[in-house]
Amino acid sequence: MATLEKIRKRSTLLLIVVGLALLAFIIGDFFTSGRALFGTGTTIAKVGDEKIDIQEFSRRYEEANQRVQQQNNASRIDPAMLQAEVLNSMIQERLINQEIEALGIEVTNDELSKAMLGVNAHPYMYQMARQIGANTPDEVYDLAFNPAKYNVPAETAQQLKTMWLQQEEQMLQLLKMQKFQNLLAGALVANELDAKAYYDGNASTSHIAYVKKNYSSLPNEDYEVSSAEIKAQYNKDKNMFKVPQEVRRANYIAVNVAPSVQDKDEAQVLVDSVINLLKATPALDAIAGDVNFGVDRQTTTSGVITNPILRAFVTDSVPGSVRQISYINDEFTIAKLIDSKMAVDSINVDLIAYQGDAAGRDSLLTALNSGKAFTEVSAMPGVVNAVEDLWQTLAAAPDNDVKARLLNAPSGYFIVDSTANMAQIARVNTKRAPVKVYDYATVNYKVYPSDETIDKLNDDLAAFVGNIQNADSLTIEKAMSAGYTLLPATITADTYMLGNIPYSRNAVRWAMDAKKGQVSPILEDNQNDHLIVVALNDIIEPGFAPLSDSNILSTETLKARNQKKGADLMGKYNGKANDLAGYAQLLGSQIDSTNVTFGQSSISGIGFEPALIGQAAAAAPNVMSGLVQGDNGVYVFTVIGVDNESRPYNYQEYAARYNQQMGSQAVMQNLINIMMENNKVENNTLKFYTE
Repeated sequence: MATLEKIRKRSTLLLIVVGLALLAFIIGDFFTSGRALFGTGTTIAKVGDEKIDIQEFSRRYEEANQRVQQQNNASRIDPAMLQAEVLNSMIQERLINQEIEALGIEVTNDELSKAMLGVNAHPYMYQMARQIGANTPDEVYDLAFNPAKYNVPAETAQQLKTMWLQQEEQMLQLLKMQKFQNLLAGALVANELDAKAYYDGNASTSHIAYVKKNYSSLPNEDYEVSSAEIKAQYNKDKNMFKVPQEVRRANYIAVNVAPSVQDKDEAQVLVDSVINLLKATPALDAIAGDVNFGVDRQTTTSGVITNPILRAFVTDSVPGSVRQISYINDEFTIAKLIDSKMAVDSINVDLIAYQGDAAGRDSLLTALNSGKAFTEVSAMPGVVNAVEDLWQTLAAAPDNDVKARLLNAPSGYFIVDSTANMAQIARVNTKRAPVKVYDYATVNYKVYPSDETIDKLNDDLAAFVGNIQNADSLTIEKAMSAGYTLLPATITADTYMLGNIPYSRNAVRWAMDAKKGQVSPILEDNQNDHLIVVALNDIIEPGFAPLSDSNILSTETLKARNQKKGADLMGKYNGKANDLAGYAQLLGSQIDSTNVTFGQSSISGIGFEPALIGQAAAAAPNVMSGLVQGDNGVYVFTVIGVDNESRPYNYQEYAARYNQQMGSQAVMQNLINIMMENNKVENNTLKFYTE
């Protein structure tokens, strides 16, 4: 009956604990080991040929939104961000399910039953049971499907049944995914050659002394590169610039809509006047009913106050004192000490909650005071909750009859509070000695930008944008000269906010609808915290990002120029010295040292230089190399020592390391990206949501 009572109390949670939570759990665990427009109908996304309908997505989003609101105490959540998370989860589900279906993976009824019921049920089933107040999954199942046995109300039973059936679907999916994971892991196991190659590549570390000449030390103007040379370098690197979906490159200005200096000064005058009023009037009468001020009144001991400034004010002041204690993020905080006194802060009690008639209550009280064991009494009819040896804080409790009864408690058990069919029975075991208790309040006042401030921000930005003809004319220098910061943004159909600006999907939508070279009107984010101007600089179609892209052109020009610099240095200096000191003099450099292991990707003090890693790892000790042409400079080195792996080769150990770095674990961590290469994903979110 106690379990049933707990479930009754938590019935509103029954339909919230299911759904997206379990699936997020599944996918997370797996990878760490609107409106319709033309062309989309009700399809918010497509994964290959499979559609995700807006109604299904909306249901999943609402489930996630309820959960997030509960977890974050209704704090502001950008709906665009949450929608992106939910849709990405659904896309991943579709990708994995397509693979599961293609492989013919099935789960038997027996496997499903074992996962959901019994002592070896899946841990998530026990977590679900505890969330609704039950002890085991079997208990939940019995309550849902045998409600008459426990006098469970029909409505509660139906909620439990719905929850259970949804959990069954989710568990079925989980078991299929586990089988898929095991199958994939079993197909990607390191063989003897893989494990030995991994061991050999990491078994020894070469200590080298080297001399280098960085290409950056040579003037670029001495090494002009032609368009053909840059194009050749681009063709060599072209696969690095794959673009699976349309990409839009933009620059934007975001003006923070914040209070001006004048707004803050005027707010300070108001706060000062409120401080004087609070000093001159009782308690919080000065701001009673004023919605511009947020009030938090507390009665506690000093140890409970975590803010050191507030604690110092409360403990060092006399009642009636008022002070501004902070101004942070455009918010004033005022503190007032209303009263202080010596009082009992906490007591240790045994508590029993009883539901039933007066006769049963009196019988229960008699049993307690006659010496019957607490555990036995807890099992008597009508007891819905029983807690022994509980420390209860009284400082913040209101001064009422219940508090008075507890502070002046007789010996033994007594009735603290009761109604016709309910009672709270208690025994006070211990009362702590009186301590200093403070009655204080913090009063918050948020400063918002005035209409005049907002108008000026708008007018100034409009005047600036009025002189911008197109995206190319909006430059960093021009923005800086007007006091603005110009920032870059890469935007796709998956993008849910512009740069790092929350609630800015409307700006993303503008950029996705704009033509190349257009500059937006002044836009606002959904919370009116920013004024935004976007300039669309380029549209990159699916396929390969073109060489005309400024970032790619810069990168490939640098590489082509470095190739020229390297070839020039090799021709001038290779073989022109007999030792490192000679090369140091020739190259205008100095001798340095570092360590090189063949299996590493970067060299300490040098960086990414695969040619140097390969030659240094294979070089004989005490033999100077020839000049090595790298990506960022030329190098000459001598191996001055080699450390070998102290432990001998062991297949099991190095197969596990290989699997982690290059085998099954590495593949599964990137599985979604791998599957997306073979399944085109179409995201239509921006055609349904604009906020």
